[in-house]
Amino acid sequence: MLVLALALAAPSAAVTARWSFVEAYDNGGDWYIGYDNSSATLAWGESYVMMGLAAMFRVTGDPSWLDELARHADSAVAMMDRERGVVDYRGVSEACWQDTHYQPAGEAYCYVVHSGMIGQPIAEFARLVAEAGLEAEVAYDGETFGDKADRYVAAMEDVVAAHADQWTGEGYAFRADATFLGYPGVDLPINQSAAMGRLLLTLADVDGSAEHLAKAEAICRHFRDQLAADGDGWVWNYWGGAYSAPGEDVSHGAIEVDLARMCAERGLVFDDDDMRGFAATFMDRVYVDDRTFSDHVGGGSTNTESYRPQVARWLGLTPWRTGLYTAVRDLYDLDYPPSSVGSGSILYGWGLLAEHEPVHCEPFFYYVDWDDPDPDAEGDWREATAYGANILTTPPDLDAPCMIPLEVDAPRQVEVQQWDGAAYHRVAEWEATGGETRRFVPYEPAWPTVYWSDGVLFQFADAFVEGDGIRVRESTGLAPPTITSTPPESGEDGVLDYAAEGEGDAPFWWSLAAFPTGARIDPETGELRFEAPGPGAYAFTVVLENDAGSDSQSFTWVVPPSGGDTGGGETGAADTGAPDTGWDDSLDTCGIPDESEDTAAEVGATPGACGCGGGAAGVLLLPLALARRRREA
Repeated sequence: MLVLALALAAPSAAVTARWSFVEAYDNGGDWYIGYDNSSATLAWGESYVMMGLAAMFRVTGDPSWLDELARHADSAVAMMDRERGVVDYRGVSEACWQDTHYQPAGEAYCYVVHSGMIGQPIAEFARLVAEAGLEAEVAYDGETFGDKADRYVAAMEDVVAAHADQWTGEGYAFRADATFLGYPGVDLPINQSAAMGRLLLTLADVDGSAEHLAKAEAICRHFRDQLAADGDGWVWNYWGGAYSAPGEDVSHGAIEVDLARMCAERGLVFDDDDMRGFAATFMDRVYVDDRTFSDHVGGGSTNTESYRPQVARWLGLTPWRTGLYTAVRDLYDLDYPPSSVGSGSILYGWGLLAEHEPVHCEPFFYYVDWDDPDPDAEGDWREATAYGANILTTPPDLDAPCMIPLEVDAPRQVEVQQWDGAAYHRVAEWEATGGETRRFVPYEPAWPTVYWSDGVLFQFADAFVEGDGIRVRESTGLAPPTITSTPPESGEDGVLDYAAEGEGDAPFWWSLAAFPTGARIDPETGELRFEAPGPGAYAFTVVLENDAGSDSQSFTWVVPPSGGDTGGGETGAADTGAPDTGWDDSLDTCGIPDESEDTAAEVGATPGACGCGGGAAGVLLLPLALARRRREA
């Protein structure tokens, strides 16, 4: 039995970025399936595609995203040196992915960092399958998720073993006999050991390896020792050692910060204060404004093309700083729309935006600061009448993040600040918008001060010009979703086809929070389909989400034995008020005898003989464009 340390994260309430990922993923076709790693395409391209697919599963619980991840993982595993029958500079063929383009004469060398980057999302597939109890789900090629997971874990264990001779006690080193590298035997830069550390942690979650956990902890501790405090944040170098400005770049730094996050979530080395320090590094040094980001953790140069979009890979810090999410979201909405995505790392950015999107919360005005030309009109524009004009919002939960979608017209650079009861804190900064546009204002739960009318207070600080103040459109309200349809109670033919319906603000996202194995619901249309493996009572929970909240509907759908009566009649069910299902009442909701070792709850956690499954995770249909491409292939 697999013992896992983490539970699936609760789904975020907002859904817009999920649809952006769907569009971006579909743009890329099969992405890098069929590529080898000779030019590091798998390490710095395909790895991010797989990470994005894993992020989409974590937020939606949709096995279809794991199915897509399996297609990519199968291709990546097939491209390992030992599977291709190719050898490295030593004449050795191992479980790793050789590169030939970084070396001066094209020598074949397997980098630790490449193994970590490619291997971690493959191991994550196994972790997620076990955690969600989806072993019985069937993948695109007929193999079960459970069998794939077992195969992937064995392969990734071999990947770790292939680099065992490079372990130093606190990280990894380049092989001493690889003299063509120019730094044989030297300890790896921090990010390269960190990439392998992420794989080690994920494998330890799956197989409980004390050795993997100890090595990952040692890598985290070595990284922690390289950090220097600077104000509220951390700064460090690419190679470690005494800090020298501007320090590590934001792209390699994202790998290191993500390892620290993973360690913190497991109670290793790093804690919440450390995570808040990394978030402060981002907000105070990397984030300049909605169009400007520094290239390094210590500031310095800005907006280098290869670094700028990589800031999205810091989004794992969103639980510690909401403003980090809105900063990246504004940037991606402006300059990396899903219709233009052709990079694996930018696709992954949209996956992280989908995974961490906070619920949206509605703004209202501190009326004395604003000119309202038509008080009776709804949804018109108000203009600030003084410096520091205020808006407010009532978060659904003061202890949880939310973000305010604003239609704004900022004629000058503006800093958005949140009031904590004693002082204002910078939470966002925007260049002049050049007209009406959308921006997001983050609510930071670290400063949960209710100022007026149940609202948390924000102000706009700019070089105010009378008669030309910032303009903000009035909100017309946010309508959370409500499921309005009635599910069927039974189906004699064993086929469930339920078109769930709801109302509220679009876009919607339909999912299932409890389900039997094989059930699917279309996230766009709400069409639920399931073919029962036999008679029984099957439990479902349908969930409808939008950017403002969620609603759920639980029901039990009965399949009677062939020729059975689903209620009333001569069986006497009408007298008891309970339907006569036609089978023994000692059977549980999956049709398994109560005295069986596999109780209904156990089967719900680990899909088994009767086809029940699910638990906390949901399932969805593959988005239509992806399903169409699958059929055409």
